[in-house]
Amino acid sequence: NPRILFADEPTTALDVTIQSQILELFRNIQKKFRTATILVSHDLSVVAGVADRVAVMYAGKIVEIGTTEEIFYQPKHPYTWALLSAMPDVDTNDRLEAIPGTPPNMIYPPVGDAFADRNKYALKIDFEMQPPMFKISDTHYAATWLLHPDAPKVEIPKIITDRIARMKEKGGKSNA
Repeated sequence: NPRILFADEPTTALDVTIQSQILELFRNIQKKFRTATILVSHDLSVVAGVADRVAVMYAGKIVEIGTTEEIFYQPKHPYTWALLSAMPDVDTNDRLEAIPGTPPNMIYPPVGDAFADRNKYALKIDFEMQPPMFKISDTHYAATWLLHPDAPKVEIPKIITDRIARMKEKGGKSNA
């Protein structure tokens, strides 16, 4: 009777039918044994379908954490924006946006925000200091200098706002 089930990429390289069966098995185990599940996945559609809370990680650090609705409907970190922009969407013919550059070599971690070199919204301070976790709500936090009160106002990318609008139209969870 484990209290926590840890699943690292349990649905990678599986067809959608088998993915669905695996995820249903996790749900049944959670219900039957009252077990929490930590699911590690690069597949945002899997995350969106099964998670209650999401932690977005980059270079070994949590850069945004919140409820599934907050992460998918009110993302605040540029890396979360980049992930959502790169996620396939069958409801549009828009090109996916690739995340530029390459991840940092963590043997020699960068000074400041590890995502700064790949972040088109990076501020000078991103290259100098790691941002703290800024509180957005009681359940939503993000580590980006863009949330500092003195930061310039940066709007969420249009590709994300369009995606959120389509999700709401299709009956998504959030009305925010």
